[in-house]
Formats: sequence, C-alpha cells, structure tokens
Amino acid sequence: MEPLGRSRINSLTRPRHGGQLSLRVCCGWLLSVASFSAMSVEEAYRAIPHRYTPFESKSVKMSPKDAAALQGFFRLLNLAIVERVQAQTWFQSNGKRDVAFPNYQRSTDGLIAQLEALTIPDSLKAVHRDVIDALRDQKAYFEEWQRAVHRGEPFRYPPGASPHHPRVLSSSQKLQQAYGRLIQLYPQETERTKQAFFDHLCALDFI
Repeated sequence: MEPLGRSRINSLTRPRHGGQLSLRVCCGWLLSVASFSAMSVEEAYRAIPHRYTPFESKSVKMSPKDAAALQGFFRLLNLAIVERVQAQTWFQSNGKRDVAFPNYQRSTDGLIAQLEALTIPDSLKAVHRDVIDALRDQKAYFEEWQRAVHRGEPFRYPPGASPHHPRVLSSSQKLQQAYGRLIQLYPQETERTKQAFFDHLCALDFI
C-alpha cells in the first residue's frame, strides 16, 4: 500500500482540453485526518489532496438549462467525494477513524438515487450515466473490501496496489469518459469552468 498522503497531484500537468484526459495520474491517496462524524467538501478535497474549483453556474457560457443541471450534478458529486474520502479513511485506519462503512453504503445509495432523480438535458445524459455507473463501481469495490475484513483476510487490492482492482479501473475509465464528454459539449467555456469539470471528476477518481 502506498503511504497515506503520498500524492501524484504535484506532478500533474493538465492536458489540453481538446485531448483525452488521463485522470488516473492526478489523484493520490488520503492524508491521515482527524476523527470526526462529518467532513466538509473543502476538507475532503484537502484530505486527498486535490485542488477544488467550484462550478459557478452564473459565470458560464452554456445555456441556463444546462448550467442549472450541472450545478445540481456537481453538488451531489461533491457529497459523493466526501463519502468516498470518509470510507477510505475508515478502512485505512482499521475502523478507528471517521464514519463507519455502513453509513457510506446508505449515503452512497441515497446520492445515486438523487442523481438519478435529477432532470438532465439530453445532451448531458451520457455524462450523467457515466458518473452514476462509476459510483456503483466504487461502492462495489468497498463492499468487496468489507467482505475481506469480515473474513479476517487481507484485501488484495488496497489503495496503491498493483494491478488495480477491476472496479477501480472501470470507475476511473468512466470518469475520464465523462470529462471528455463535457469538454466536447462545452468547448467555448472559460478555463476556470473547464478546471471545475476536471477537479470534480478527478477528485472522485481513485487512481
């Protein structure tokens, strides 16, 4: 396992927006964090660590309909990032820090349900589906880890392991695909808005 807090974010060079994103080079694993019952979005990004660029719907060039949809979409993604960070911390501390795993399961199921209930324009439905499927992959990964813990067995694919767990790879590929779709849909957006796309999807990525 990679030591906690070792991150590749400092070596990231963000690709030109017309090219294919390699999210997997950008996201390191967690810093040790203090025990608490709830974590803010900003704290979750710092714990990864990862830059956080909020999506500002009032500053975009896309249609108001798309901007409103993405505002709600990214708000839920931020909550999913918090849940994932807390789950990782709980596993990596052997259940001594942060929120217990069953809470992650319930919260993630709820977030997936909220994402599915969003009113999404047709142009964004593929992005929407990619991210929901990526969250399901992540949840399945953690559930497999939990089963190994219950059996008293070492988990074969902890953070930093090579090769990566198939669910982790699948999740990463879907998040990369979602980013690519957003850049193709909104090439006219400012660099800051494109950075917000990147930061949200990269922070949700495992690799």
